[in-house]
Amino acid sequence: MSNLHIDSWPWKIALVLAIVGAREFVRLVSPKDATVGGDLGENTKWLIETLDSAAIAIGLVLFVIQPFLLQAFYIPSGSMEDTLRIRDRLLVSKLIYRLREPRREDVIVFNAPPAALTAAGQSGEEETDYIKRCIGVPGDVVYAKNRMYYVNGKLQTEPYVKWSPFNSGIDYSYDMKIVDGKVFHREYEAPNAPDLWKGSDGDTVDQEKIENAAPGKVPQGCYFMLGDHRNNSNDGHIWGFVPRENIIGKAVCVFWPPTRVGLLDNMSFHPRAPEPLTADVANAQ
Repeated sequence: MSNLHIDSWPWKIALVLAIVGAREFVRLVSPKDATVGGDLGENTKWLIETLDSAAIAIGLVLFVIQPFLLQAFYIPSGSMEDTLRIRDRLLVSKLIYRLREPRREDVIVFNAPPAALTAAGQSGEEETDYIKRCIGVPGDVVYAKNRMYYVNGKLQTEPYVKWSPFNSGIDYSYDMKIVDGKVFHREYEAPNAPDLWKGSDGDTVDQEKIENAAPGKVPQGCYFMLGDHRNNSNDGHIWGFVPRENIIGKAVCVFWPPTRVGLLDNMSFHPRAPEPLTADVANAQ
């Protein structure tokens, strides 16, 4: 049995019906003005018109804008730092990928695949939205070597990327490659000290095979997503690919807090200087 979410269709319908019901209740119980032929009083008319406007406006937002055009999202973690920061609120365009396919370096919101939730210690049956950057589209050869990412054999220049330093409490770096349509990675606990290869599906890994294999392609119908904070992100290098049907939309801009307002494309390629972390944000990381 699925859970009801506040943005589910039953909740949306119930909210609009509640406003319409309130409007009808006000109309029925309000006293009539005997001086104007039994019409409703001016205050009552104003209240009914306000409820009518509210029902129309909320209906447009819930049934047109949110499902098909724009939706607001909240950033709960530091996996996209420094482009996006904890407690940023942003708008995501749901329309753009109805007009074109996702592209490399787009910041994308998607329904997390079950493997991503399992890697995060959650039930694979939960519905959770993730936000990451698209690094590989179908057919791209994507691989990583100790903090350096390559796409189709070309070293990527990524001004939006952040790596936490050695002795920061998380793994220093990692290698990643695609072999036989699956993602494999190995972590570095220290510089120049790689661990064993691990698979995104949890199967036993033939270390020699993965080490010697040529990097493969992102499968058709799938996308490879990474957090900008590369060694502090539960992303594709751990759990694999995002199917096309899981993609919700492209992150367009930050609208809150006021000091962070800006277009994501500008914030990605012209990054701002890191802001000092408050104690509560530092603890949240």
